[in-house]
Amino acid sequence: MLISYSIDNGIYKHNLDDLSFNHLNHTTIKYKEVVGTGKNEITFDKVTIDNAINYAAEDALLTFRLFQNLYPRLIKEKANFVYQNIDLPLVEVLSSIEANGIEVNKKFLTILSNEFENESKKLEKNIYKLSKEEFNIGSPKQLGEILFINLKMPGGKKTKSGTYSTDSSTLNNLAVDGFEIAQLVLDWRELTKLKSTYTDALFRLTDDKSRVHTSFGLANTLTGRLSSTDPNLQNIPIRTENGKKIRTAFVSGKGKKLVSFDYSQIELRLAAEISGDKNFIKAFKNNEDIHASTAKEIFNLNNSQINNDYRRKAKAINFGILYGISPYGLAKQLDISNTEAKDYINEYFIKYPKIKKYMEHQIDFAKTNQYVETIFKRKINIKGISDKNFAVRGFAERQAINAPIQGSAADIIKLAMIEIHKEIKLKNIEAQMLLQVHDELIFEVENIKYDNLVSNVKTIMESIHLKYKDFSVPLTVDFGAGDHWGQAH
Repeated sequence: MLISYSIDNGIYKHNLDDLSFNHLNHTTIKYKEVVGTGKNEITFDKVTIDNAINYAAEDALLTFRLFQNLYPRLIKEKANFVYQNIDLPLVEVLSSIEANGIEVNKKFLTILSNEFENESKKLEKNIYKLSKEEFNIGSPKQLGEILFINLKMPGGKKTKSGTYSTDSSTLNNLAVDGFEIAQLVLDWRELTKLKSTYTDALFRLTDDKSRVHTSFGLANTLTGRLSSTDPNLQNIPIRTENGKKIRTAFVSGKGKKLVSFDYSQIELRLAAEISGDKNFIKAFKNNEDIHASTAKEIFNLNNSQINNDYRRKAKAINFGILYGISPYGLAKQLDISNTEAKDYINEYFIKYPKIKKYMEHQIDFAKTNQYVETIFKRKINIKGISDKNFAVRGFAERQAINAPIQGSAADIIKLAMIEIHKEIKLKNIEAQMLLQVHDELIFEVENIKYDNLVSNVKTIMESIHLKYKDFSVPLTVDFGAGDHWGQAH
């Protein structure tokens, strides 16, 4: 799986069934054929046992044949560093984190679940009042008909299935245009999703010590980021009040605290590093507020003129550029004209010329090679980069620009996790690593060991990449601590 992920990321899925079919033209025995009964329990008769032996034997043989097939490519395609130094050692780290789990306050979850239920019912009543009839809010078909046929709202677009699109982008546009019902539906969706995905699910998924154990996926994402399932602890909203309430449910044990370490603006720092843009690098080296610095450059301001509004606009531009935002997209986000947005983007590229060169280089490289790479040479295959369809091609171009940056960030935190895990095993760090959420690591530590944890983890996270690469741009880590994740974040 991990060898395949190192060389064919973005082309295939990396489970045994798919790999066997794609590389060996072999269809594997399915588990249900082994079980035989169609029930959850296995009956241990001779036929079932023989089937199980065949299944295990096939599994082992296919694994060996796939290794023979894929390993030479790993060496030939120079993907060995990522496999040997990042992905393979991380298996042990993730196994430890999953076993540790994280404690949840079940009483608080019950209260929160009831609160979300009551709030969602209030929202339903207000939605029905505005729509002048009751309907299934969770049905995209019914919602689309209410919004675009009954209420005659503008901007209705039909999907391939013939129903009106009611995705979050559509509803956000309507909400920005002042249609209250669209915002209410967005709020209702958030509440019902948080209730089903977190407050209800977390309660069910706790063990006898009130801890939940997420499963991390090491070979599921295009960029090299980890995924999290059962429950997914990486998708809890960060900026919303309700998302913050969910984080409050994750708690530390008695005499302990949760400590969160978070890379500060790592993607922007890596964009500066990879592009080699002098103005960008200078801002980070001087420990400037990068958004204030960008506002100063783009809007031609002096330090005293920079306010929160300018900084907010600069932040949207900084991150938007890295995700290949269009003038139209930026105009929508900042509520300005397309012309103004285009001027901002042009001004940005004048002030940071190597960022533009980086973007153009990545697109050209992807068109020529069909892949891009992280700083550590993780290969990310890009589909559709030369597609005739503008939307497909545009999406691929945005991937080509952003994937090396996001992927490099993912590689760095993985290297840090491996090093921290070694230090925990050696007892140099006396704490448990509980979670990884993209650029953030969460630990549980006894109060008396807190200073040791902070000193060691911060040092490792800020310097681990220097063992492998020279960097011009410093990486910095923020940290926080508390009795629950909400306080630590």
